[in-house]
Amino acid sequence: MGATSKLNTVYLVYFILHIPILFCVDLVAFYPPAWYAATGPLAPLGHLRTYYLESYKDQFFQPTGAPSFFVLFAFLELVFHLPVSVWAVRALSSKTGLKGKGELLLFLYGVETALTTATCMWEAYGWDEALVSGAEKVTLIGGLYGSYFAVALLLSADMWMRLAKKLEAADKVKKLQ
Repeated sequence: MGATSKLNTVYLVYFILHIPILFCVDLVAFYPPAWYAATGPLAPLGHLRTYYLESYKDQFFQPTGAPSFFVLFAFLELVFHLPVSVWAVRALSSKTGLKGKGELLLFLYGVETALTTATCMWEAYGWDEALVSGAEKVTLIGGLYGSYFAVALLLSADMWMRLAKKLEAADKVKKLQ
């Protein structure tokens, strides 16, 4: 199993995990509150959200007070991350794997994810210590957001290198013509 194959397996696991996280955490803000209320059909999501807020003090997911850019980032999760994640699971689990267009799409996904995650990490770093202690910030920024950021950077760099090799090969063919 080559390095590309191993990385594709890492990406496949990431996207498989990312889809339920989108529905259970990131996109809950788009659901009608009655759905995840204590008596709603998605009450377990309300409990999960409460647990997450109590455990990590993530101010982005508080009922009020999230910065306006976070609403845009959540919208990107709905219209970009979700479709790309579903596509990526299918592509990465197929026998043919990724092709050039797929690598380009995952490169764009990785860059967008790295930039939005870095923005969230920077914002979280500045949260008032009365709301989120230094130790809680380390867990939130270094663990939760940091691991997401690391995968996005790895994905971006890997896809860039794959695309660069293809472009170099195409340039060599053109020179021979």
